[in-house]
Amino acid sequence: MTDGREGPVRVGLLGAGSVAQVAHLQAYRRLRSVELVALCDEDPTKRRALRERGDAERVVETIDDLLEIESIDAVDVCLPSHLHHRSVLQCLEAGRHVLCEKPLALDPAGVEEIVRAAREADRAVLVGMNNRYRDDSIQLKELLEDEALGELYHVRAGWLQRRERIRPDHWQYQKEKSGGGVTMDLGIHLLDLALWLTDYPGVERVSACFHRHMPEIEVEDTAIAQIRCRGGLSIALEASWHYLLQSDRHYFEVHGTEGSGLLNPLRVHRRMHGGLVDATPQGQRPTGNLYMESYEREIAFFAEVVAGREEAPPLEEQLVLARALSALERSAETGREVSLDEAR
Repeated sequence: MTDGREGPVRVGLLGAGSVAQVAHLQAYRRLRSVELVALCDEDPTKRRALRERGDAERVVETIDDLLEIESIDAVDVCLPSHLHHRSVLQCLEAGRHVLCEKPLALDPAGVEEIVRAAREADRAVLVGMNNRYRDDSIQLKELLEDEALGELYHVRAGWLQRRERIRPDHWQYQKEKSGGGVTMDLGIHLLDLALWLTDYPGVERVSACFHRHMPEIEVEDTAIAQIRCRGGLSIALEASWHYLLQSDRHYFEVHGTEGSGLLNPLRVHRRMHGGLVDATPQGQRPTGNLYMESYEREIAFFAEVVAGREEAPPLEEQLVLARALSALERSAETGREVSLDEAR
């Protein structure tokens, strides 16, 4: 997949919204394996600010302008969700590798089209599931690969926020542009992490309940889901923007026949020597900003993929994820359990 060039991977950033400003640009400033060659945004005010900051040599207006820059090896797509599908396809057609913020597309058909296009173009597509790149997630993944917790049978996870300032006109709260509410915002991260940690087992059926407590928006603000996978693994998820307690809450638990693992921070308990012992790995790095560090590690990994030194995760995983999300929405709409065969 690599073009064999030496030196840093040269990237064009498409879209200068909040995730680009807060996470991606910060990472590019610190990494030496990637060079941010150009920035692209349709908003003239943003372009002016980007030029003044000098984060890249060039600042352009459209994706066509960006793809005309021959020195760019890859494109980092940070646009609103409804623009991902079209933009990724255009980048692949232009022979560029792609890092795309989640979701890859708003429906399974769009993801399937990108999977085919990436294969035909022989270019890598990496989806920005940054929680995979956290220190605690990586350590737990290694433990699970070593079967340290025995046979896994249940994952329990939640991401609960209290959002008091909602802008109904923002794309994130419009179904046509976001693909969904809190499920596509927070729930997608939880589900991807649960499936990734358990080697992306086949999802068989799902059941979900969505709630709308915020009448000013047209998407769900709370989602509760139960997912059944092949082999008997169950996944229980809850996500909310309407969590009415003093502070937000984030939890993630993996349970096996020989122990359990929890994230943020990593804690591990195993059945050993006739009892239950604390088997949390020693020497964990002091916790910094997990959010920022995960994006930096994600972009560094993407550079290694483009350079041919690492292999991107199978893009088909995103098709499994998209079908599961589609089935969850159908279950919430119909009030019944839904088989994944119905989401194809």
